[in-house]
Amino acid sequence: MLPHLLGNMAEGNGAARSLFLSGLMITSVMTGILFFGIEEEGVNGSPSIESDVPDSMLFGEIETVNITVYDEEMSGLSVLITLNGEEVKNQLDSKGVISVDISSLDVGSHALRVVATDSLGQDSTWTKIFSINYPEESQTVISTSVEEIEVYKGGIAPIIGNVIHDSIDTCTLRWSTGDLSESSLGLPIGEDGSFDLELSNIQANETLSIEASCGTWTETSFLATINIIVIDEIVRGCTDPEADNFEEGADEDDGSCEYAEPEPEDGCTDPVANNYDSMAQEDDGSCEYDPDPVDNGTGSQSWWEGVLLCDSTEQVEPVDDYNTTESDNHLCQLSFEIGETEIVIGSNGIPNHDLESGPGCCTSEQSHQWRIPLVPNNQTGCDPSISTDGCTMAPERDAVAFAVNGVPIFGPEDGPGGDAVAGQEGAYEEDRQHIWMGICHGHSGPGGAYHYHADANCAHWHPDEETNQSWSDYSIESSRTLSEHSAIVGFAFDGYPIYGFVGWDEEGNISEMTSSYRLKNGETGYNGIDDYEYVPGLGDLDSCNGEYGPTPDYPEGIYHYHTTWENGEGGIGFPYFINCYRGEVSFGNDDGGEGADCSGHGETWGPGIGPPPEGCEGGHSGQSSEVSAIVGVLSRAGPPSGGLLAMLMMAVIFVRVLAFSPVSPNPVGTTVVYPRAQV
Repeated sequence: MLPHLLGNMAEGNGAARSLFLSGLMITSVMTGILFFGIEEEGVNGSPSIESDVPDSMLFGEIETVNITVYDEEMSGLSVLITLNGEEVKNQLDSKGVISVDISSLDVGSHALRVVATDSLGQDSTWTKIFSINYPEESQTVISTSVEEIEVYKGGIAPIIGNVIHDSIDTCTLRWSTGDLSESSLGLPIGEDGSFDLELSNIQANETLSIEASCGTWTETSFLATINIIVIDEIVRGCTDPEADNFEEGADEDDGSCEYAEPEPEDGCTDPVANNYDSMAQEDDGSCEYDPDPVDNGTGSQSWWEGVLLCDSTEQVEPVDDYNTTESDNHLCQLSFEIGETEIVIGSNGIPNHDLESGPGCCTSEQSHQWRIPLVPNNQTGCDPSISTDGCTMAPERDAVAFAVNGVPIFGPEDGPGGDAVAGQEGAYEEDRQHIWMGICHGHSGPGGAYHYHADANCAHWHPDEETNQSWSDYSIESSRTLSEHSAIVGFAFDGYPIYGFVGWDEEGNISEMTSSYRLKNGETGYNGIDDYEYVPGLGDLDSCNGEYGPTPDYPEGIYHYHTTWENGEGGIGFPYFINCYRGEVSFGNDDGGEGADCSGHGETWGPGIGPPPEGCEGGHSGQSSEVSAIVGVLSRAGPPSGGLLAMLMMAVIFVRVLAFSPVSPNPVGTTVVYPRAQV
């Protein structure tokens, strides 16, 4: 019809034709506008994605971030969220919001990606790269009172300083007068960053190095050096009075001594004779020989006489108990007999030094008998370098060894079950029973049985009479000076020796031996042995607190234990003596209760529970004070009608304990060679 109409118009006038075409065009345009406009209003677009994730944040500052996804048809929406490539399983809430937990993310760059797909298959992708950074920390700085100090030969060099950092509690401090990377000692830091150090008996110029390391997030270090200059120079020359050029004022021999040619003389020329004269040129028949050679080597009669103290071969001075009002004149006594396979030592339990009995006052003579093998044998299945599994454990509250003066060495636990040494050093407050230790970390228990919990090195220490020292001046630090390998302070029941704090490292250098035990997280020693864990390689020693290696007494090497005051991290040196036995051991030693079964202390008998089994009063009961011991006695005394008498007796006992307790039971003193304790 349209062609027909157009044909008719063509045959008519041209104006009508033009008007028709224009109308047709306008109609088409309007139709398109209406069509496309209506279609645009009903379009279902791809989802939109928004988030509150910042570009960067501080570690721990933000725990969750929110992502909002919107679409016209929310019910048909599919969302995939990944954090660092791992899918996040959380679902959108009714408002299209999903919260993503980022609290476990570490420092660094992270990627959050969202892919949203609607019901028409249209998808939108959103990606956010953000970073987590540590808070800024200050650099570690050491400020010292001096950078150079002059001292007279043999004098003292006091050093005072401060560690400066935002977080002093994260700081550690160490010092050395040698190579700091090879050997160093820890130095306590006060809460305000202060520290002090005092070096004594300076003989030559030295450089003191002090290094601090601090940081919660990023550790920084600072090394300070202080030059110590000796004013008086050492005079070197010939110091042999027999030399022709002897110099009376020389302090050190320089090898310049000269001697006149000796006159030819007669004498014994046999090198194996007792009186061999190396200068004799002609034998005069005077040589003398021992009929039988004497064995003075390790393990011989003479060796034991030199190692064990208080025997008949030496003169022993009387000692005093500082917890009594009068001079006690106690006398340390010891005897021994060497058999074919073992040595038997008897002692009266009195140390060779003045003592403080503590609350268990007062120390009295005992009848101890110790038996150990002459040749120790290792336990099969016991490898203390790995753990204590397969090893015989040392008793927790009884003798674990004996000192060279015959005094028992106990484990670390006190009567209530805490670490007595940690409590003494202020790691925790012992609120269950009054316990403290005196000189050399020893005290007496029920029955007056004196024993050590740590140290015991005072058996080899003697007061300097020229400086008016007394036993109260003894300091644990004097046994930790790195001058020479420590002497034997005792023997474990497996026969292996226990040396003092100082030994030889793998290179043969003098070094303080450190424990490989540390307090478990959050513990203080209040629960005793259970508060500690063994960490292989933390210190120098294994889980029994020993090592294999040469010693002055055993140059070819032997397994041996060490007393310890610090662990490898500078913390307290639990177990102080031993925690288990490397060698085979038989608990046949008599410590005042032969044949008695004293197990169950604190469970079936003890203070507040009941009397001890017969034969367990003389030391096996552990660390109860005199008050607690007598409470046990009162619990066995008479019928209930005697309650008033028992109360009166208790009052007398408490008065006596208060009378003999020191005013301030502080830890033993300090030395001028090592850092003073921070109070």
